[in-house]
Amino acid sequence: MRGMMTAGHVTRIRQQLQGFVEEFAEDLGRSERRHWCGKYLEGLLREGEHKSIEPLAARVGCDDQALQQFVNQSPWDHRAVLHRLRQQMRTSASAGGVLVLDDTSLPKQGRHSVGVARQYCGALGKIANCQSIVTWHWLGATGLHWPLAAQLYLPAEWTADEPRMSRAGVPPAEQRFREKWRLALDLLDEMKPQLPAYQAIVFDAGYGVVQSLLAELEKQAEPYVAQVPGNIAAWPAAAVATLKPARRGRPRQHAIVQDPAMHPLSMVGWRDKLLQEPGRWVQVQLPRADGASVQAVAVRVQASRRGSRWRQPGAARWLLIEQLGEETFKYYLSNLPAGTPLAELVRLAHQRWAIEQGYQQLKEELGLDHFEGRSWRGLHHHVTLCFLAFCFLTRLRSSKKTPLAA
Repeated sequence: MRGMMTAGHVTRIRQQLQGFVEEFAEDLGRSERRHWCGKYLEGLLREGEHKSIEPLAARVGCDDQALQQFVNQSPWDHRAVLHRLRQQMRTSASAGGVLVLDDTSLPKQGRHSVGVARQYCGALGKIANCQSIVTWHWLGATGLHWPLAAQLYLPAEWTADEPRMSRAGVPPAEQRFREKWRLALDLLDEMKPQLPAYQAIVFDAGYGVVQSLLAELEKQAEPYVAQVPGNIAAWPAAAVATLKPARRGRPRQHAIVQDPAMHPLSMVGWRDKLLQEPGRWVQVQLPRADGASVQAVAVRVQASRRGSRWRQPGAARWLLIEQLGEETFKYYLSNLPAGTPLAELVRLAHQRWAIEQGYQQLKEELGLDHFEGRSWRGLHHHVTLCFLAFCFLTRLRSSKKTPLAA
C-alpha cells in the first residue's frame, strides 16, 4: 500500500521520524514518552494488517506492556499535541483551502469501549455497534490534506450513566451530552485562531440535515457548502413575508408570505421544477484527475423553517443540484455570495471526497480502527498518533527525497 513501509524504508527514515517526534517534546514530556511515541508511529507506518498493541510491538521489536502504558495510561495531553500539529500545518498551508467537517465510525463487537453504542455506522453503511469520532480536516488549494482535530461523540445513553463514564475515564468536563454538530462547533472555536483564511466549510448530508447548524454558521458569518437530503425545503428567492394587520383580536406577531403562488419546495421539488428548464443545466468539470464532469444547476433560494407555524423565508442561500445519473441527484445549500460562479460551487462541494480517501489510508494502512482499548484517554491518544503518522507521511511525500519512492 502507498503509505506502508518495509523494514528497509523504516531504517532509512528512522532518524527523520525521531526528529519529527522531538517537535512534540514539550507536549509529550519525558524522554521515555518520546521514545515510545517514535516506536508507536513506526509500528503504524510498518507493513502489517494488524495495528493493535501486541502485533505492533512485535513488529518493531519492543515491549508491548510499555507501549500499552504509553497509549492507555501515560498522562500526555492529546489536545496539546493536536494544537502543535495545527501549528505545523500553518508552515505548509496557505490561504484558500477549505475546512472539512466529517465523522468517522469505528465498528466494535463489545459494549465496554468508551462511547460505543448502536448508532449509524458509516463504515458499515447501517445501524451497528460502533464509536463515532467527530473530526475536522484542512484541504489546501494544492491538495494538502492535514487532520486538525478529533473528539469522540458520546451518545445520550453514555452521558446518562455517570459510573460508566467514570470507568471509561471520561473527563468530568466531557460528561455531558452534546450533539455532534455542537461538538463540531466547539472544536472549530478551539482551533480557528490557528487556521489560515479558508474559502468555505464543507460537510455531507449527515450534518447538512441539521438546520440549526446551518443557521449557527450563518450567524457566525462562516461560509459553507453543505450537502443536504432531498426532503430539506427552500423558498424561492423572490418570496417576501409581510406582517398583515389582523382584522380582529390580537395583533399578528409573525410575518407570512401573502402570495399564494409562493411556497417552499423540497430539494426534490426544486429538482423537478428545474428539470423543466433544461437550458439552465450546465456541464461542469469536477476537480478530479480523470476529467469527469457533472450536469449541474444553481439557483438562489431562501431558507425554509418548515417546522414553524408560519414558515417564513429565512437566510438567502444557493441551492446547487447535480445530476450524476438518470435517477441520481445530489443537493447542496450554501451561503456563499450571490456572485459565486456555478463551477466554484461544484468545485467546493467536491472537496470533501479527498477526505474520504484520507480516511481510507488512515484505516487500511495506519490502523485508525484497530485500537482495542476501552478508555477515553487511550482512544484519543491512538487517534492522535494516527494523525501524526498521516502528517509525517504527508511531509515525507512533499520533500524532495522520499524513501517511499525507493
